Amino acid sequence: MRVLRVLAGAALAGAMGVGLVGCGGHDMPVNPYLQLVPVSPSGQILGPPSGSQLQYKTVLLLWFHKTDANHDGVLTRDEVLADADRSFDLFDLDHDGSITSAELEKYRLSQPFRPQPHPVTSLLGAQARTVQPDSVEAAPEGQRYQGSRVRLQVGLDPVMSADTDSDFRVTREELRAQSLRKFDQWDADHDGKVTADEFLTAMMAPFEALTKSSGWF
Repeated sequence: MRVLRVLAGAALAGAMGVGLVGCGGHDMPVNPYLQLVPVSPSGQILGPPSGSQLQYKTVLLLWFHKTDANHDGVLTRDEVLADADRSFDLFDLDHDGSITSAELEKYRLSQPFRPQPHPVTSLLGAQARTVQPDSVEAAPEGQRYQGSRVRLQVGLDPVMSADTDSDFRVTREELRAQSLRKFDQWDADHDGKVTADEFLTAMMAPFEALTKSSGWF
């Protein structure tokens, strides 16, 4: 297991190095205490928590191009559904057709990249923490949340949030439906395809919201 984690980390570091060389602009800091965890629409953790926009973007693009099965430069609904199915098969450890939080925790503990536990609060304060992108909620333009332009939505999990019937289990269809909801959010021009630009615009929005927040909270 240790060897697997080392190899996975080395592979990601190498990929990031290539991606960062090809990215222009500056890597703007967000918050010295805050890091975002890159996750796929089906809730697969894609890399280590990051406070770097360029590193975060590189990990997301690696997922995008891997999911783009026919390498035509866009994602389709079928490709996103295939990704959801792959994730479901990994999460459903006992193969009973549903994912529980216990299964999900057991799976994540076996992976090289996993979020670290942290105290959950609705406000972002000056304390080290990692958060999921979906947990970042930007205030409407011109408004603030108790002195901050962003806040955390408490208790969100990128997989268990697909449990729409509140039975504490996520079925394959629920995970697929959640992935499609995110696809529809990315598909800005509603043409049934998601370009890399559309994908990054949506996925980088949490970083932009955090960057706009004055005074690092």
